[in-house]
Amino acid sequence: MSKRFFILIAGAALVAGGCARAPEKLTPEAARARGDELLKEMSKTLSGLQAFAYTANEVREDVKAGKRVEAAVTRRVVIRRPNSVAFTTKGQRDAAGWYDGKHLTLVSNADKVWARGPMPPTLDEALDYLSAEYAVQMPTADLLYSSPYDALITSDTKGGWVDVQTVGDIQTDHLAYQQPSLDWELWVGQRARLPVKIKFVYKNAPWQPSVTVSYSEFDVAPKVIDDMFVAKVPEGYNRIRIMRHATVEAPPAAEAVPVKNAPAAKPAK
Repeated sequence: MSKRFFILIAGAALVAGGCARAPEKLTPEAARARGDELLKEMSKTLSGLQAFAYTANEVREDVKAGKRVEAAVTRRVVIRRPNSVAFTTKGQRDAAGWYDGKHLTLVSNADKVWARGPMPPTLDEALDYLSAEYAVQMPTADLLYSSPYDALITSDTKGGWVDVQTVGDIQTDHLAYQQPSLDWELWVGQRARLPVKIKFVYKNAPWQPSVTVSYSEFDVAPKVIDDMFVAKVPEGYNRIRIMRHATVEAPPAAEAVPVKNAPAAKPAK
């Protein structure tokens, strides 16, 4: 290639780059409106799914003994509305859990223990109950409600659309919001209005710990059977108590026993 030809090609590239459209800039009001629109689209997509499954790669950053540390887990979650959830967790925690509309059962394979507590009959109610009664704060729980938009946005939420970003190989709309005790960002896929990544920063806590969750292997029509949501406690594991804050009345539910080698159920209709 001649030197002159190379210069021409380089000049053309510079011109093309200079003609590329600059990143879109929105006023705060327009950014808020655009973010609101995208959140409602994502919420509609998720709430319209009778069953779905996904893999969540979760990284928690905190400071311990003056050093910033990370804890990473990978969680596979299967949900069937209105009252069935099953998950397995790998990484720095080896665990599993099942919610069946009556109980939440948790198993820690690392410690060989399990626990079970009564739960309300729907997933929305169960998530509220976990937060109020057991003080369990799940960073991605808002996306599991029947209306993620209503769970995410409160009267004191500020923010909106920021820009377009590529996460992995997925083109996303990047949103950012601020609340009194929490800042959070959400990346929503442009083709399928599904969450791609979400990040929370607990800004009022010491050292401002954060949680970043990346979603993959999203299945909007998984094949689910009843047996997926039946708790399976390995033989020999010790049962432990779930400590409650006694802030609300426990929902009525009959006590269940651990299930071992449960036969496969017929596919749910």
